[in-house]
Formats: sequence, C-alpha cells, structure tokens
Amino acid sequence: MLFDGIYAYVWGNALKDSSNTYILKDDTTIIIDPGCFKTFVNLFGLMRNDGMEISDVDVVMNTHLHKDHCETNRIFLEKGSLLAFNPLEKVSSQFEYNADIDLSKTRYYNSGKFNLEIIHTPGHTPGSSSIHIEEFSAIITGDILFENGLPGRTDLLGGNTKQLIKTLEKLQDLEPEFILPGHGRIFSGKEGIKILIEKAIQIITERRCD
Repeated sequence: MLFDGIYAYVWGNALKDSSNTYILKDDTTIIIDPGCFKTFVNLFGLMRNDGMEISDVDVVMNTHLHKDHCETNRIFLEKGSLLAFNPLEKVSSQFEYNADIDLSKTRYYNSGKFNLEIIHTPGHTPGSSSIHIEEFSAIITGDILFENGLPGRTDLLGGNTKQLIKTLEKLQDLEPEFILPGHGRIFSGKEGIKILIEKAIQIITERRCD
C-alpha cells in the first residue's frame, strides 16, 4: 500500500516492458493501467494479497492506450468494469476500445474519499491523461516522465515534442509531492521533482536542436 486506500504495483527490470499498475480501493474501485498479459499473474496474486479480486474493480482507467498499459483491459471488462480513457487515444492505439467514461470531458472524478483531477497531458500520445490525487499531491503520469529526468518518447505514432514540453510545464506548475510513473520507481519531494522536470525539458530541447 502506497497511501491509505492506494496500491502501487511497480515492476522491476525483469518486467519493465509492462507498465506499473495503480489501484484506488474506494467506494468506486479504480485500476489505472492494468498492464500487459505477461505481468497479469503477478498482478492478480498481489491484488489477492491485498484483499482484492478482479470483480472488485469498477473502473479501468488508462493513461494512454499503448499495449504495455492496456493489454489486460479486457480481463477486467469481461467482469463488468467500465473503461475510462481519452478518445484521442484511438489515433495511436492498436486496440478497438470504446470509452464508457470519456476523460476528455471529465475534469474531476470522485471515487468516494478520493477526488481525482483528470489532466490532459499530450506529447507521448495525443490523448495521454494524468491523474492527480489531490489528497496526497500525487500524480499518476503514464509515460510523461521517468526517474533521472528522462522524458517520455515522442517518436511513436501521435507523439509531439512541443506538446510534451507544455505538458511537463503543466506538471511543474502543480508542484507535486509524488510522481507515480508508468515505468520504474516512484519518486517524491517537490524540489527534487521540479529538478527532474527541468532536466526532462532540457533533454527534449537539446534533442530538437540536434
């Protein structure tokens, strides 16, 4: 458990090609980025250890629709979960999903005790969404920013370097205490995160100048 009611399943190097998964266990239980098939057995086992079953999940929320973040969506959808994502993701996805909850039209989503701010954070993909858990000053960012200040890729279909810079500036303005990325370890501390974001912007700017 990362915070009270919030669970983080962060994979090490052996499973780094599948996204981290986050669960908010609340009146409405939300799983964010359930990942790909190769990590599902691990995820399911850890969920059970934490007292959760697949059928307990009410909403599957995707930061974006790359395979490593959403391949196992259908396992939860088959058990009755609703699906939430920004429909702009259809541009860059190999999956034919329809959104039950359109994140492009959702500014806030209340799960019970958690009030989630849904932030459009394009750059890695057109419809990338970040989830701001205001109670803990924590942002689930998908593939926008990683440890050591590495920015998300913009060379994939739908990627946009200028948009990613604006997205990083938007995150910086929020001054989060925690960043919960799509891959790699969680990092914390406002000042440290500010430095990492500045480094990511610098890396992108230098790439554009090459």
